[in-house]
Amino acid sequence: MENNGAGQGHSVKYPRSYDIIYRSGYVISFLGIFLFWVSYLFLNESGLFGGISLFYIGALISGIFLLVWRKEIKIFILSCIIIGIFLSFMYLFLKNQEILIVSIGFVLAGYAGLYGKEAYCFHFNEGWILMWSFPVLIFTNLIIYGTGYGRNVITHDIFSVIYLIIVILALSFLIKKLRQPIMEFCQNQ
Repeated sequence: MENNGAGQGHSVKYPRSYDIIYRSGYVISFLGIFLFWVSYLFLNESGLFGGISLFYIGALISGIFLLVWRKEIKIFILSCIIIGIFLSFMYLFLKNQEILIVSIGFVLAGYAGLYGKEAYCFHFNEGWILMWSFPVLIFTNLIIYGTGYGRNVITHDIFSVIYLIIVILALSFLIKKLRQPIMEFCQNQ
C-alpha cells in the first residue's frame, strides 16, 4: 500500500476475507483476555497460560491483517508482537517470571498500537483508554513482580479489579468492532 501524498484521496481494495480475519483476531484476543482474567481470579496457572496464548494468537492474526497507510506502524506493531511471542518461548525454557512479564509487555505494546489505530480511525473511546492503560499496566507489573509483591493478597485483589475493567473495555470495543460494516475499500482522506 502506498500513500500518494497528504490530502489526496486514495482508495485501496481490501478483501472482505482480510477484514473478517482481522476481526477474528480481536475475538480470539478477547477470549484470551477473558480466560486470563478468570484464571488470574481463581489462581489457575494453566488457565493463565492458555489465556496468554490465545491473546498472543489473536494479536498476531490482527497484526498480520492490519490495514494502515504507513507501513512503519504495521512493522512496529508486528515487531512488538513477534518479539513478545519469541520471549514467551524463552520463558518456557528458562522459567523466569520477569521474561514472561517482558514478553507480555511487548505483545501488549503491539496490541496497544492495534487499539490506538482503531481509536484514531473510528473514534473508539475504549481503544484510547486501553491503548494508554497498557504501558501503565506493563510497568506496574514489572515493578510489583520485580520487588516481590506479586504474591500479595491485596495486590491480587487490586489486579483482579484492574483486569476486570480491561475485560469490560475490551468487550465493549469488540462489540463496536464487530458491528461495523465489513470493509471493501479503504479511503485515505
